[in-house]
Amino acid sequence: MKAITAVIISMLIANVWASTVTYLDSTTATPETKENDDDDPWYMWILIYPGTKWCGAGNISDTENDLGSAHETDGCCRAHDYCDDTITANATAHNLTNNAPFTLSNCKCDDQFYACLKKADTSNSRRVGRIFFNYLGTKCFREDYPVVKCTKSIYFPRYKCLEYEYDTTKDKKYQWFNVPQF
Repeated sequence: MKAITAVIISMLIANVWASTVTYLDSTTATPETKENDDDDPWYMWILIYPGTKWCGAGNISDTENDLGSAHETDGCCRAHDYCDDTITANATAHNLTNNAPFTLSNCKCDDQFYACLKKADTSNSRRVGRIFFNYLGTKCFREDYPVVKCTKSIYFPRYKCLEYEYDTTKDKKYQWFNVPQF
């Protein structure tokens, strides 16, 4: 049920993103320019934040250095996409199974993404930050002492634990954590 809810929320957000689009980047293909719609970047466009090529589901860039007009925000998303420790949807790693409909990252990657978006400090970086960190219900994973309980949480826009109490007498293990509030 949580996966379905996350997909529905993701699609609603994608529709909001798509409705804010005022133009297509000149490098974005249109349905008329290709014979095979399965390979067409326009198909993914509704799941990519406007003005970016890396912020969203996959990317629509032509090359690694191809950024959208919101280049500062896009650079943060590109760096996050290259995180070297991720768990794809429905996969297992570090003895953790990702039940989310999207890839989840090691907390160090999400922390770097957070810092990059904050440093960019543009309207686009703030929007992407709020969507990713506050609304999507994203989690991250890391190796830490076992969590005993949540000591600080918020309930809006959704429940999220912000601080944890750990059992430092036990060995560290990989666990899921909520990402910080943006």
